[in-house]
Amino acid sequence: MNSDTIEFPDLIEFNDYGNYDLYENALLDVYEKDLWKGGLTFNGFNVVPKVHKRFEFNGKKLDWTFAHFTSKGEIEEDRDLDLRRCERIGWVKPIIENAHLDCVKVWINERTDRRGKSIPSVVLWCEIANAKVVITKKKGKRSDYYAITTFYLINNPKKIKSLNDEYNRYIRQYGKLEVNK
Repeated sequence: MNSDTIEFPDLIEFNDYGNYDLYENALLDVYEKDLWKGGLTFNGFNVVPKVHKRFEFNGKKLDWTFAHFTSKGEIEEDRDLDLRRCERIGWVKPIIENAHLDCVKVWINERTDRRGKSIPSVVLWCEIANAKVVITKKKGKRSDYYAITTFYLINNPKKIKSLNDEYNRYIRQYGKLEVNK
């Protein structure tokens, strides 16, 4: 086995469950097991989903991050279910856990929030899976931690090139980001 390969869990396919409620429960189980109770860490800090509100989706109140990980759309209140994201919700944890491997490109990216404040985040781009995870360091009451701010799939060749270009610019300017196993 190649030491630079991630073993991803099987896709969680809707057709295996027969109805959306059963499917959503299976997705929620993985979300809770992997991301809330999975002991996930990055460079020595706990990693948990970003929590800032509950979200109305398909007539249910869900954790915002879960709804975001399983849907797509520019307007938060009007997102559509994204079965490709749903199927791969179990991929978030292995990407973060394997950020030390060369198949996961890791860099710091600065974005501006709605208030104009610069927010540095860590991008984990796993091109072999066409998946991007973004985590942001937060100050907690007891200790610092990382919040998973987004996870999505990228299949657009221009976007893939853009991500690789952004990574290469970061490497040229700062060098490879140190990631602990």
